Amino acid sequence: MKKKYFYILAGVIACIMAYFLFFHKSDTIQSRIDYIKNGGVVPPVNMLLQAFQADEELRARLQADFDMQDVVQYFRDTYGKTIHHKHTQVMLIEKLKGYLMKMYPDDWVVYLYAMLREIFPGMENEIFDTFEKLHKYNAWLEENENELAQLSSKDKRNALWEKRYEIFGQDADQVWEAEKRVEPIYNALDTIQESNMPFNEKLSLYKESIKEAYKNNTDQFVARKQQELMNSFLNVESVQKDLASMAPEERKENLKELRKAMGLDSAALQRWDELDTVRDQRWDTGMQYMQQRAELEKKYKGAELEKQLDSIRMKYFGDEAETIKNEEESGYYRFSQPRKYGLE
Repeated sequence: MKKKYFYILAGVIACIMAYFLFFHKSDTIQSRIDYIKNGGVVPPVNMLLQAFQADEELRARLQADFDMQDVVQYFRDTYGKTIHHKHTQVMLIEKLKGYLMKMYPDDWVVYLYAMLREIFPGMENEIFDTFEKLHKYNAWLEENENELAQLSSKDKRNALWEKRYEIFGQDADQVWEAEKRVEPIYNALDTIQESNMPFNEKLSLYKESIKEAYKNNTDQFVARKQQELMNSFLNVESVQKDLASMAPEERKENLKELRKAMGLDSAALQRWDELDTVRDQRWDTGMQYMQQRAELEKKYKGAELEKQLDSIRMKYFGDEAETIKNEEESGYYRFSQPRKYGLE
């Protein structure tokens, strides 16, 4: 019996040594993916227990002295019902990465495969294939970050989806199912940006796009995402141009209509109205400051100018004067920036 355990232990040690001899720190993630796909030795999962025991979340969810089988069962219970869905596979991968990368920054990919094989035996290669595709997509994102940043939001989305379908095929719809669902909203915002339609028509189009995306669940979605939905609409440049061209009372009423459309009750509408008043006063103060600042710059130079500027910053901004000064010394003048109504 002792000999049997000795041979098992020796075999495990040999596997581990072979693995570590095969790799060195300069290897890329793809090299480890290739190693797995070519049948490379995978360490036993028991040696990974420390990575999970070090995590506060699992310690809170499992008993204090949990072992690897507890960890395996936890992941089966959490992801097992929908593990054939690609989005669930991605969530599992990201969760395991979070644990393993902390403890094994160089070798977490192979340990990831070991965990997948232990948690969902028979599906490890399918899930690992999802991981490889995700890695290829993320590597492409990193390589093309600058180019993507130069594109319009519409062109960027088109480029992203083109690459997603290229790598994942139709499974891309599952992996990014939440984003796919809100495509009508993105499309509406693009139309709004490019359109000369009146503000109320833009708002109507936006509301209809939300209904198209969430159908019978629209009210629940809007209730959860009120602020985000308002901000998305208000951040559209053409919407801001509309608001900037309005008289104050007209602008006030249109902002209220937007907030009503996003489900805000009367008490919330009142709070927003009060906040808008405070913001208007602040911007009026800022405009007065910038005008007086420009006049001082015509009259003074050097130390005397700085002294005069310190004085008017204190006059207009009080306790915030030092913050305004630091911003200006760094080259940022907040009140020379275009105002975003309803947002600042």
